[in-house]
Amino acid sequence: MSDRSDLPAYEGPPVNVPPPPGWRVESVALTGEPRRLPPQDHAAINADEQRARLVTHWITLVSVALMFTVLVIGLLNG
Repeated sequence: MSDRSDLPAYEGPPVNVPPPPGWRVESVALTGEPRRLPPQDHAAINADEQRARLVTHWITLVSVALMFTVLVIGLLNG
């Protein structure tokens, strides 16, 4: 291994120079009033969530059945 005594010592972070007294940001951008959100169709949202839940359940059911089938075939052949 090489000797690290030939490397310069770490002197720490540079000195932070504070801003001059009385310094302030020249301007602050003012935002406008927020827009109103469009009305939501809660019945349609609930129907979409129910359909998504049904699709998720079917995909899970098919995946578990497929994994179980592969497991049984593997056990019968092994």
